[in-house]
Amino acid sequence: MKKIILLILILSSCKSTFYVVRHAEKAAQPAANPALTEKGKQRAEKLVKMLSNKKIEAIYSTQTLRTESTAKPLADALGLSIEIYDPKNQSAFIEKLKKSKNNSLIIGHSNTLRPIVNGLFEKDTILKNLADDEYSNLFIVKRSYFPIKKRQIIIEKFTP
Repeated sequence: MKKIILLILILSSCKSTFYVVRHAEKAAQPAANPALTEKGKQRAEKLVKMLSNKKIEAIYSTQTLRTESTAKPLADALGLSIEIYDPKNQSAFIEKLKKSKNNSLIIGHSNTLRPIVNGLFEKDTILKNLADDEYSNLFIVKRSYFPIKKRQIIIEKFTP
């Protein structure tokens, strides 16, 4: 009986949580690869406070200054490196994430979050891209693997 209970506990703990967020507020210039504004830096620091105790084992970012700068404070706090993903090849990236059993932070853009969240959730839940001035959404996708596949999506607001 103890072995069965232990097995159920082990299997029920086989889950991953993905925290998906748009990069923080960016400067207007240079247009091609802007840095974060002061408010954006504060928002990136807020992620440290919100996520440092969530057992995150992987942090993903596109290769832009604004996304990497949003990811860096938490990566530094957790002693993790930032893994770069290609936003033009999201299907492969989403499949990689779905195979991962790690809790992960994914930093993206207004037009890349919808496909990532929907792909992880395996259902079109987010129906449109984020607005240009929308930075405060934190999408949380929880995926359980055993005993049944179960998905949950939570959208939280956070401000610096």
